[in-house]
Amino acid sequence: MKIFFFSLSLLLFSSLCFETFGKNPTDPLQNRQHENANANTNASTFNTSKDRKVADLKKKHSRIEKIFSDWQQAVAKQNRKAAAALHQEYLREQQDFLKQWNQWEKEAQEQLKKAEKTIGKEAGKIQKDMEEASQDTKTK
Repeated sequence: MKIFFFSLSLLLFSSLCFETFGKNPTDPLQNRQHENANANTNASTFNTSKDRKVADLKKKHSRIEKIFSDWQQAVAKQNRKAAAALHQEYLREQQDFLKQWNQWEKEAQEQLKKAEKTIGKEAGKIQKDMEEASQDTKTK
């Protein structure tokens, strides 16, 4: 039993240690990831921008919650003047938040469309490479 586990672990270790195991370094389809390193850079830039926008929206949302809480306290104390002012501020902040949210959503949709277009182009290149490879094998 110990021999079985030892041989199994040795087999897993030897096959998982080498990333290039079973790969042909001259095959363009397997090396395509190195050509697209720039696409990963653009994605990380977008993620950083997205994180910043999410943080901004969270701050805005917490401000809206604070204004709403203050408004509820003013209503409970029957302070009509303060309640009316806080209610107006709450409505303004909420509208501003919704504008920012809609703008962010629109930007995300545009980025998604660009990504889908890029994926479509890449799929077309792969399909073309596959067709060329099949033509090469047929002519040989």
